[in-house]
Amino acid sequence: MKTHYDCIPCILRQTIETVQLAVDDKELQTEAINKVLDLLTHIDYNTPPPIIGKEVYRIIYEVTGNADPYRELKHKYNSLGLALYDELLRQVYRSSEPVMMAAKLAVAGNVIDFGAQTNEIDIQETVQNIDKLYFEINHFDRLIEDLKKAKKVLYLADNAGEIVFDRLFIEILQRYYPEIGLEFTVAVRGAPIINDATKEDAVMVGLDKIARIIDNGDAAPATDLGHASPEMKKAYRQADLIIAKGMGNYETLDEEDRLIYYLLRVKCSLVSQVISAKKGSLVLKRNENYRG
Repeated sequence: MKTHYDCIPCILRQTIETVQLAVDDKELQTEAINKVLDLLTHIDYNTPPPIIGKEVYRIIYEVTGNADPYRELKHKYNSLGLALYDELLRQVYRSSEPVMMAAKLAVAGNVIDFGAQTNEIDIQETVQNIDKLYFEINHFDRLIEDLKKAKKVLYLADNAGEIVFDRLFIEILQRYYPEIGLEFTVAVRGAPIINDATKEDAVMVGLDKIARIIDNGDAAPATDLGHASPEMKKAYRQADLIIAKGMGNYETLDEEDRLIYYLLRVKCSLVSQVISAKKGSLVLKRNENYRG
């Protein structure tokens, strides 16, 4: 997906919020913001927004010296998610459609995104109101059909905290379809950026106990295949099916022709227009470019 003029105010908001979190020094904050402003006067609008985001956070790190401004917030929401895990399981098992409920919770967990907002996020409220949420684009039945023909699944994670919900979804798929013998590889970011999940976060929430964890070798808040590690490229190439969480992964992979399911919450008007779903809605979408 290409960057649009509408992305610029969002990038600037994220820049200001991040530099304020990264360092207290006003001069350094100003320097970082000014350098990002200069970057934005030269960007290629054919580039997906997360790739520009990578350059923005590189500047912030170089100026402030803080490589992981969101580290405490990531740990906080990992812990909050883990504290809710038993409640999440009860939600799933009480449901008449447990696997669908696990999928819905996984996408609802995508609300934990400090790139989209830095306000306090009430994930317990999200869980309690899960019955009121639905997939505006719902290709769940096709996902299950495709999973039954798959062996190797590459799961592209998004945010810390959210990965607790991803763990639940993967565990439920493994429990309800043990005969398939699905092999899950979960790919996280290669370096800290915003509150995106890294290996540290994946291990903290126990994802390593149910899936192989790799990092993608890159620091974009998405999956940038052009800069991915050899291990990541191999996992992508060998996967029978790919589950891509979050808007960032959608923005960088929407033109791919692989069997990808995009699971996300629509958080901006631009993505809403491109994906044809209302802002705030849940989406479970099969890649329309895949012809298999």
